Amino acid sequence: MTDNRARPSPGLDRFIRFGARLRDNLVARADVQGLVFMGSTAARERVDEWSDHDFAVVTVDGAEERLRGDPSWLPDAAHIALILREEHDGFKVVYDDGHLLEFGVTSLAGLESWHANAYEVVLDRDGVAEAFARVAARPKPGRSARADREFGLFVAVLLVGVGRCRRGEVLVASQLVRTVAVGHLLTAWRLARPAGAGHLLDDLDPFRRFEQVYPAAGRAIADALERDVESAARSLLELAESEFDEDPGFPRRGVTALRNRLGWDH
Repeated sequence: MTDNRARPSPGLDRFIRFGARLRDNLVARADVQGLVFMGSTAARERVDEWSDHDFAVVTVDGAEERLRGDPSWLPDAAHIALILREEHDGFKVVYDDGHLLEFGVTSLAGLESWHANAYEVVLDRDGVAEAFARVAARPKPGRSARADREFGLFVAVLLVGVGRCRRGEVLVASQLVRTVAVGHLLTAWRLARPAGAGHLLDDLDPFRRFEQVYPAAGRAIADALERDVESAARSLLELAESEFDEDPGFPRRGVTALRNRLGWDH
């Protein structure tokens, strides 16, 4: 009789095996208190060929630098092509085949400054599950829960960005318009137009999976970003106006001031 039950794809199977090997390596160490998978490493229904392994290693107090300084506990450590320590003590590791890891090594006390959404505790030698529940429940940084504030920031950053562009500072102008302003617009969109599939969104990064939940808006924003900096900014403003102009929290007076300052007639 044929078994028609769904089986993991070969890529997913390799992904899961790597995580299991990582756990086995850490179980063997007395200085490790826990291992927590994060992001798609925990939410494996999202895994595809571009997924990285995202995780946190929790050590006993004082052992953090021991693991940070010696990557031999990672699976296939001899095949690491690149290892980078970031300013916040996170790490990026690239293997010879392009496989990417993103992780942090910390103690339980160090978790007090962390934030997370999807996670799975796969090793817990006391207190890790409770600590990570607090991490996940902590308010997320950098974004408000008010659409009116996010719309206002979107308009203000567009003004600054276009001003920088006209001054000749095209690189910083592009960063302000294409990243900072769009981040505020995406956050405002999510708040002002809650979606049934909103659970797919990432509450740490407003860009993640936005177009999966809001496909038409995602396409329109992506099209705007194909243009030069000022044209992109103007297209983004027009898109926001077309969708939200009648919303009570949309800053119509601020938009008028922006248009007047930049000479953007309707």
